[in-house]
Amino acid sequence: MKSPLKVLIMSTVVIAVVGSFFPLVRNLLALSWIGLERFYLWQLATYIFVERSSFSFHFALSLAFDMYLLWIFGTSLLERARPKLFFILYFGAAIVGALSVLVFPRFVLAGSSNAVYALMVTWAMINPHSKLLLFFTLPFHSYVLVFAILSISLFFHVTSENWVAALSLVSSCFFAYLFALFTWHTTGPLSFFHSFERKLIRLFEKRRDKTHSNIYDIQSGKPLSDDDQFMDAMLDRISRHGESSLSSQERKRMQKISKKRKEV
Repeated sequence: MKSPLKVLIMSTVVIAVVGSFFPLVRNLLALSWIGLERFYLWQLATYIFVERSSFSFHFALSLAFDMYLLWIFGTSLLERARPKLFFILYFGAAIVGALSVLVFPRFVLAGSSNAVYALMVTWAMINPHSKLLLFFTLPFHSYVLVFAILSISLFFHVTSENWVAALSLVSSCFFAYLFALFTWHTTGPLSFFHSFERKLIRLFEKRRDKTHSNIYDIQSGKPLSDDDQFMDAMLDRISRHGESSLSSQERKRMQKISKKRKEV
């Protein structure tokens, strides 16, 4: 297990268990209008560290399942991205989910499901053809597994009329979808939507070209100054996502490198 992920899981478990025994901790960290009116703005991010209920079998089962998913999908994502990018996704999804429920006059939002399920969505988008052994025994296609887990969770939220949890979950997952789309230039599971998604990616890249002069490696975060390293990274992206995933700046640099090599 990656060290940043280990710290995140251990912190979540410890804080959640402490909060289940001490309501004061839960009230300070869980998101609510009462807290926001007292300027507890940290609640927009800290609600994912506590559960809404006191310690019980359901509490332990829910926390264990979320941490299991965080371990599985977090480990895989950290192999593809540096920790900074991982935490932007994790806490960004949590904050977006929190902001979406501010339209409700009264609510209490707690639990790590929003951020964890957002990781699942991103993982499925960058690993569309992968299969995962759930509980080490049951093989599932990535999109099937993610869709099943999200559908079950949303079903329980809707049938119990927990609209706060339902809206926050959908908002967090939508953020994760956009994050994967613009960061990894990967498309979603709906083939008829791919053309529109690629247009969004190209539009995003054009805007980024105007503000950034360097091409960065998505894993290390360092500029790809070496031509061979840059070409390897671009060819790998083309093999996975197609030539349309390249920005105009990246295409121009590839053309210059190819021309320079022909002249040698």
